[in-house]
Amino acid sequence: MGLNRIRVWNEDGVGVIAIDNGPENQITVDVMAQLMEALMAANQDSNVKWVALTATGSAFFTAGFDWGSLGEDYDSVREFVRVFKALVSLMVTLDKPIISILNGSAVGMGLELTLLSDLTIAPPDVYLCYPEGSVGVPPAFSMPIIQGRLPKPLAIRLLSGEPITPVEAEGAGLLKVVPRGNLFGDAKSMIMGIRVNALMRRLMNREVRLSIDEAESVLIDALMSRCLTHTSRDELIKAVKEARGRCRGRYHA
Repeated sequence: MGLNRIRVWNEDGVGVIAIDNGPENQITVDVMAQLMEALMAANQDSNVKWVALTATGSAFFTAGFDWGSLGEDYDSVREFVRVFKALVSLMVTLDKPIISILNGSAVGMGLELTLLSDLTIAPPDVYLCYPEGSVGVPPAFSMPIIQGRLPKPLAIRLLSGEPITPVEAEGAGLLKVVPRGNLFGDAKSMIMGIRVNALMRRLMNREVRLSIDEAESVLIDALMSRCLTHTSRDELIKAVKEARGRCRGRYHA
C-alpha cells in the first residue's frame, strides 16, 4: 500500500508519522490502514526508538473520522469498526512508546488516538473535543482512560461534545502543555528522555486491552442506530461539522 495520506520520517531515532489529508486531516478507513502500515514499519525499524504521531497544518491534528465516507449499511459499519479496532490493538501492543504531538485540535477519533498514546504534547491554542458524544456515539476504545483519569464534570463535558482546553487536560494528567513557538523542538527533547519499553507498555495499556472486545460491540451498536438511515447519519455528520467550527485550533501561522 502506498502512503499518500500520511508522511513518515526518522528524526534522530524518533519515527515521525504525520497525517497529511487536507486542511482538516480527516480520517478514513484508508488513512487508518496507512497509519497501521507506518506503525508496523516503525516498530520493526531498529533505528526508531520512539514513535511520534502528528499532522500537517495548525488547525487540526485531525478533525476526526469522515462520516460522509461511511456507507449506510451493516457491512460498512462492521468494516469501519474492524479497522479501527485493529489500529487501537496495534497502538496498545506496539513495542515502542507512542507520543502524540498536537499541531492542532484533536477531534473525534483524533481525541481517541491522543488518549491512546503514552504521552501527548500540545500547545495551549488547541482543543480536545469529541462531538460524536452529543449524538450518542461513545469514544468506546478510549473510555477506560477518560473514566480513569478525568474528573467527572470534565469527562461529562467531553462526552457531551464540548471542547476542553489543553490547560484543563494537563490539570487532569492527560497531556503536557508546551509553548507553540518551539513545539516540535520541546517535544523532541521530552520524547528522547522517555525510557518506556514493551513490558511497561503492556501494563500501562492493560485496561484498554481488556475492554477492547466490549468496546467493539458497544461501538457497533451505537453506529447501527446512527449510520443505517439517511436521517440519522445526517444528524451525526451535522453535529460533527458544527463542532469542528468551535474546536478549530486558534493558531494562525
